Amino acid sequence: MIELVEHRDAFECLFRENYTRLFYHAFSFLNDEEEAKDVVNDVFERVWMNFEKLEFSSSLVPLLYTLVRNRCVSLIRHKKVKERFSREIEVELEDHEEESVEYEMQIEKLRHLIELLPAQTKNVFKKCFLEGKKYQEAADDLGISINTVKTHVNKALRILREEFTEDYILLFILFR
Repeated sequence: MIELVEHRDAFECLFRENYTRLFYHAFSFLNDEEEAKDVVNDVFERVWMNFEKLEFSSSLVPLLYTLVRNRCVSLIRHKKVKERFSREIEVELEDHEEESVEYEMQIEKLRHLIELLPAQTKNVFKKCFLEGKKYQEAADDLGISINTVKTHVNKALRILREEFTEDYILLFILFR
């Protein structure tokens, strides 16, 4: 118990005598009071957790300065990584937003073009691609032959391909 009291007293003395100087040392790196306080507190916490293992034959002050500097450098590096990552995320979001707007415009154009198809071709296309019916089901629903359905589907796809790549047509059909 006496040894614990001695350790605590020695630690408190070390803390009182060095806290302010270490704070200013950290502040010189970080230019932020709260971060500097956090760094110094973290260093003293680490010292306290390992106080029994520390060698008292020489002053601990240089060790404290080194620990504060290393912690500050680590924090600065971490902040730079976070900033770079944030910028990359912003760029990605902007790119995604632009792509999304472009995609929506293309989808709207595709919908409009489908509405401009001849009536029977539009009905067949919608039954087969938007409602997901098989050619025979569409033929039965519309009272036409399966060959007529195939003809209308080919006609619709030919018209749509003139304006769009097949990728857009497939995307539209998949995500209607």
